Amino acid sequence: MRFLTLLSLLVLTACATTLTPVPEAWRTVPEAPRIADLCARVTCAERTKSNVRVEGGKIVAGDKVLTPAFAAIQSFDVSLDRREVAFSAKRADNFDVGLVSLDGSEVSWLPEERVDETDVQWAPRGNKMSYMLHTARGDIVRTMHIPTSAQLSVDFADARVTALAWDPPAERYAVVVESAEASQRVESAEYSGERRRTVVPAAEHLDVVSEIMAGAVVLRPAALQYNETVPLVVWVDDDPLRWSDARAALIRNAKVAVAIVKEASGEVFWTEVRKAKWIDATRTYVVCGCRLQPALDRLKPVPTLIIEDDHVPNGFYRQQGTEIRVRGIQSFAAGYIAHELKTNGFR
Repeated sequence: MRFLTLLSLLVLTACATTLTPVPEAWRTVPEAPRIADLCARVTCAERTKSNVRVEGGKIVAGDKVLTPAFAAIQSFDVSLDRREVAFSAKRADNFDVGLVSLDGSEVSWLPEERVDETDVQWAPRGNKMSYMLHTARGDIVRTMHIPTSAQLSVDFADARVTALAWDPPAERYAVVVESAEASQRVESAEYSGERRRTVVPAAEHLDVVSEIMAGAVVLRPAALQYNETVPLVVWVDDDPLRWSDARAALIRNAKVAVAIVKEASGEVFWTEVRKAKWIDATRTYVVCGCRLQPALDRLKPVPTLIIEDDHVPNGFYRQQGTEIRVRGIQSFAAGYIAHELKTNGFR
């Protein structure tokens, strides 16, 4: 009798962890167009050519070493008029912007922030340069007039700037911007931030309200009825402000709220989630591209966890209880969650 009981448990366990083929419809999602070449969309000033390069973490001009070695150099640009190199280097935890003479000098560092400062560019004429600050609440394009140290900052709130180019007169620049609710688009502004306009609109824009909740970017349906509740999908992402084709596919196919977080097990976040009256706490999913399972067992009810697992064969997923493991998590999660909700009568 004991043998039969053990055998039954083994059979049940084997069934619970059986590999299931991933339906073809869950293997891909529609992709929004990417803007690979900003200068194909706007008129750009020509970048300066020089013999400056990076070698061994140092800025080098010809045979002359201009800087000490840094942990990393993210970008640099040369002004032949000023005979100066602007560069973004990692000195400690963050990337900072420095200036060094082509003739050799001590490095002059711009006033540093507690965030990464990257993508340095000299304006095509004059004495100003631009660089980006990457904050948790969005990117900032900062322009600095070097002789006077005067600064002008343009805030791209809740968005990421992925490319920047100056126009030939050096009066305006264009940027490629993306955000959690809209795919890449091109915007242009005077370096002061005035007369800002959209040059190329986003190809995809979700019909959602975007808000910040306990550090998470939350996308919820724009049209909610009185006392209506919607399932919550907590999507772990290293950068919550970027566009995701998979999240967009899920939001189009299911009426859900999506909270994009860096860490799924934060106590403050889940406390705030439980306070939101428009969230259906009984229908919660966590999508995690991490290799370790977040500590979510304390949550009641326990959410369905979809986790990346390279040990699962391509084209299959393994489910045991409320945990699903799959390789290639993005499109699978979008398809699986939408299917589950529709199967269970949620529209």
